[in-house]
Amino acid sequence: MSDFMPRPARDLTPPVQLSQPLTGPVELAADRGPVVYVPGAHGGYVAVRREDLPTVAAPPAPAPPAPAGLDPHAQRLAAKGVLAAGAGVGTYFGAQALALALDVLVQGLIALAVAAGVALAVGGRRGRGDTFITHHHVTSRWWGRSSTTIRNH
Repeated sequence: MSDFMPRPARDLTPPVQLSQPLTGPVELAADRGPVVYVPGAHGGYVAVRREDLPTVAAPPAPAPPAPAGLDPHAQRLAAKGVLAAGAGVGTYFGAQALALALDVLVQGLIALAVAAGVALAVGGRRGRGDTFITHHHVTSRWWGRSSTTIRNH
């Protein structure tokens, strides 16, 4: 059971010896003033009192260059309008083409139905009607004259 019990944490701080007095100048935080951290030589930051910093103001950063052309938001808005107009015109022309194709199809079906109705109503040569044989007899004569005889059987 003792293997599963947690061990107490060890104190890793070195012991403070109270027998030795602290040495060095004493500086109170209220006497020090505000501290500013500035980049140091080795990549870290160093605390410097604000009154120790140079008083020359840094030149203002240059303004970023103005973008050339139109506002990107206005460009997107105009592109959406052009897209909507193109979709509307495309839908209009597509509907016109569909109506034209449907009209041609319906006219063709009507013509086919009329032709079928006429063919069924009248009948063909092999149907109920009579069959005629026609003979054309042309006789050529002198001086460019000719005579024609037509006979039906």
